[in-house]
Amino acid sequence: MKRPHRFLAFDLGAESGRAMLGEFDDRRLKVREVSRFPNRMLELNGHLFWDIWHLLNEVKAGMRACTEVEPSSVGIDTWGVDFGLLAKDGTLLGLPYAYRDSRTEGAMQGF
Repeated sequence: MKRPHRFLAFDLGAESGRAMLGEFDDRRLKVREVSRFPNRMLELNGHLFWDIWHLLNEVKAGMRACTEVEPSSVGIDTWGVDFGLLAKDGTLLGLPYAYRDSRTEGAMQGF
């Protein structure tokens, strides 16, 4: 019997995240949750940032939970508006601001 295609997907929401394992056998897709975890913002100097190190640890834990089935790919779905800047060597230059931070208030006025 042919081995099913396996995909690991992470959904990172503002308050929680989860890892889902999908298996496709060329006929049906089965999906199951492999981990769920809280997400939190850090308040530092009056601004909100994502706790990127906590998120990274949770992504690693979700990947470890799937080592026996060896997913062929991994995807991460996030907020789509936040970002982290990287140095040339790939290191993170600073914590990513959270979209709920007050610095974005009024940014969309006039559009």
